[in-house]
Amino acid sequence: MGASNTPLYDLVELQGLNAYATYTTTPGGGGDILGFVDNATYSDNEFSNSSTQINELNETWDADNGRLFIEGVEYSITLADPDHTNVTITYDGGASTIDLTGDSFSSQVVFIQATPTGGGSARWFMAVDDSVGDLPDITSIQIRALDYTPAGGDVQINLDENNNVTVCFAAGTMIETHAGLRAVEKLRAGDLVRTLDHGLRPVVWAEAQELPLDNSMRARKNAPVRVHRGALGPGMPTRDLLLSPQHRVLIASKIAARLFGSDEVLVPVKKLVGHPGIIRERRLNRVTYCHLYFGTHEVIWAEGTPAESLLPEKDALFGLSASAQARLATLAPVTPARPIVERGPDIRELLRRHKKNVKPLVDPKLVNHTAVEPLLKLASNS
Repeated sequence: MGASNTPLYDLVELQGLNAYATYTTTPGGGGDILGFVDNATYSDNEFSNSSTQINELNETWDADNGRLFIEGVEYSITLADPDHTNVTITYDGGASTIDLTGDSFSSQVVFIQATPTGGGSARWFMAVDDSVGDLPDITSIQIRALDYTPAGGDVQINLDENNNVTVCFAAGTMIETHAGLRAVEKLRAGDLVRTLDHGLRPVVWAEAQELPLDNSMRARKNAPVRVHRGALGPGMPTRDLLLSPQHRVLIASKIAARLFGSDEVLVPVKKLVGHPGIIRERRLNRVTYCHLYFGTHEVIWAEGTPAESLLPEKDALFGLSASAQARLATLAPVTPARPIVERGPDIRELLRRHKKNVKPLVDPKLVNHTAVEPLLKLASNS
């Protein structure tokens, strides 16, 4: 079957790739670890791979023709495995350490040299097997021996799962509740929040976590996206909105209907960066992210903007605390509130058409205004 633009999550970009070397990220930026890359895809002819699953990486010269794609650039790749030695990774800001090993037949970690097919400078990446789980806030990677010529030009490793997803609102975000606007960090289980589809719904579970953004790697991975006032449409948001990069917002337009068969879709806010008024906010040293779960997937009103509540997908749980993962993992599957669009090319085409036709990403005529009006009124009085 083969991989076909299959998402290749959680690539850690390095400044180079050498055996018996230690790569670090230092407070204040710099170092040899450049950051995470989460918008890569991979294609090949390997029968055990598919459009949703990667069980094996293949070098480009191999008959299975592995290729890497990042932001529209195609790369040819060569691979290296740990050659039965340990790769020691320090994470949790230096508090935790793990040793990974493997070879081309089964590896916990793989290193990739990627060269643009159209010419340009090579890039180097590390990827970790899904079974290892989340390794947040990596501070050092110590490499020992490397096998630059893996058997058959391939490495067997599972790489299709995003181990670092966090879907949440930054503290200070004002949420529409039965009692008006309230800061998200003050909401607790039982509080009634206004939803787009089901009126007032009680919060089932809420949690907040503070993350450091004090070096370049952390900032690239976890820095929030700032949606400036009015960037999505009239009064949306009513003031600047800060969201985690993976958080999805509602796009409502006739253009979306033509592209996706639904005039309302959910899109990760990080994929909207570059659209007028939407940027990555990298000036913060720390951020507190707040999660809201309602027992169902809801679209709620944050700073006058329709945005999703927590959808407890398997991938999304990795960004939560261990206790939250244990609790939410036992829940029955939840149906997404709207179709989810995440492919980069699809979203770029959506944005291109909106810019060309000078149309807002959220057409007020296409969403339920019963929840918007009190927000606008309260905002105007504040």
